[in-house]
This record gives sequence, structure tokens and C-alpha cells, in this order.
Amino acid sequence: MPDADPHDQALAAVLPPALRELIRGHALTLGRPVWGQRAGRHRAARAGLGQLFRAHRPYVPGDDPRLLDWRAMARRDRPVLRQTEGEDELALVLLADVSGGMSYGEGDSNKMRASAGLLAALALLAIRQGDRVGLASGGVGALDGALLRPAGGTPRLHAIAGALARAIEGPPAGTCPWPELVAAAAPRLPRRSLVIAASDLLDPCGGDAAAEAALWRSFAGLRARGHDVVLLQVLHRDELAPPWAGGELLRVLDPRESAPPLEGRAATLLRGYQERLQAHLDGIDAAAEAAGIHVARVISDEPLAAAFLDLLARLAGAPAPAATAISP
Repeated sequence: MPDADPHDQALAAVLPPALRELIRGHALTLGRPVWGQRAGRHRAARAGLGQLFRAHRPYVPGDDPRLLDWRAMARRDRPVLRQTEGEDELALVLLADVSGGMSYGEGDSNKMRASAGLLAALALLAIRQGDRVGLASGGVGALDGALLRPAGGTPRLHAIAGALARAIEGPPAGTCPWPELVAAAAPRLPRRSLVIAASDLLDPCGGDAAAEAALWRSFAGLRARGHDVVLLQVLHRDELAPPWAGGELLRVLDPRESAPPLEGRAATLLRGYQERLQAHLDGIDAAAEAAGIHVARVISDEPLAAAFLDLLARLAGAPAPAATAISP
């Protein structure tokens, strides 16, 4: 019996079977036109050879006579061309946080595993459609941009799956240099790219308020240049509702090792934590709304298939759900 293909093993390691099966019946579409370098399956921002009617325009010498609209000519008594919507490929760029904060959770509820599964599903779906995909990741204070420039085909899918599998096995550690990661991606993005940044976003800049403000300006800059930006915030249920109660003494460690341990009574720590977390999530929502950026929140122990379908709907233009509220 031949050995299993290591590329297929890498994809199987990051993409749950149920999610892989779900992909077969869905497509990745955007709620706005794209501008790709080659023909594809997405509605383009320019006229082309698609199926959907766009507009009529007067015929000028040199135009292809096969595009003449004879019915419209009979009504207008002059030669006019029928223009259709173009269909272009999409450039999808995935930015993955592989820092220590993503190491939390056991088994399938591990945040890095959930993040990797969703990113791998997006890559597989996009590449099957003929789109191009890039990946960059940040952890242990460094970034890996070897796959950043978008490319298509099975080799690129295998390379992305391998990188995500290594991130899970790592395990994730250190901090993600988000400002450097976005700065490295910005000049390599094709026109009108879709950028998806996956992280827990709980402390993206190690408590540096100035760096965090600069990060939001960088995200807003990508949006201002015509790119779609989606922040895929992956949280564990314990982070939304910590299992702390009573007067027991707790010592809370920072998995990124960027902050000192926190000690205190459980009930006291819980109240303060929930207040700060709600303010933090509200701040993310406000900053994202001001910059025209989408935020999609995922709870890592919930079915990834449902989260993936919700993400596809958001990308296609569905309205955002209500803001996250932390229960007291």
C-alpha cells in the first residue's frame, strides 16, 4: 500500500472533514466588483465577456461587430454595442497570528486549530475557483512572508496547508508583529485584494497603545486603497466567560509572555476582566466601523462549518450580526 501523500496529510491536518465536504457546494463571492489580472469567476469592476448585461454604448470604428446589439439598434436607429459585466479572478491574502495567545484551548477548541481550519477552507475554495491566494504569518516576534505574494494552483494550496499545519504543531508562541506584518503585505497586494487577518486580537501589540493605533491606521490604509479587509477574531469560550468563581486565589499567566502574571481573588478578577474585555471588543468594533472594515467573531469550540458559512455570507454582503456582549 503506497504511503499517503504528505501534501494531502497537511491539508487533512488543518481542514476538518465536515468543513472540507461543505466547501463542495459553496462559492466564495464578494459583494463588490473585483479587479483581477486574469479572467475569473467574480464580477469585475469593468466591462468584459461575462454573462450579465452592463450597458449599451455607441459603436465606434474598430469595435468588434459581433458585439452589436441588433434589437437595441432597431429601437434607436443607430449602431450600439452590448456591454456585459467582466469576470475576473480574486486575489486573497491571509494574515495569520501564530503567537502564543493562539495556543489556548484543548483539541478542536484550540484557537490556532480553529483559525487554521477556516483559513485553509478559504484557500481551498478560492484556489478551486481559479483565484490566487497568499499567506503571511507572525509569531515569536518574527514574520514569515515566503507565501505572501498571491499565486494559484495545487502547489500553492499545499504550501499554505503545510505552513498552517506547522503553525499548529509549533505550537504558537511569542507575539505577532502585526504592524510589520501589515506593512510587509501592503506593497505586495494586487489591486482590490481581499485581506483576511485571523487573530484573537486580545492584545495585538503587546500593550503598546501607540503601536495599536498605528496598526488600525495601517488597516484603514489598506481599505482606503480599495482592498477589502476582514478581521477574523477567533476567541475561546473561556476568554468570553472565564470559569472563575468564589473567593479562590488565582494566578493568571499571559500565554504571549508579554505581561506579568495576574494574581487575586477569582470574583474580583472576573469583574475587572469582563469590564476590560467588553471595552476592548467595543473599541475594536468602533475602530473597524470607522475604517470600513468587517469583524467576524468565531468561538473556537463551536462548529467551524457554521462559522465558515457565516463568513461566506458576510463576504457576499450580508449584514453584520449584533455586537458581542459579555455577560456579567
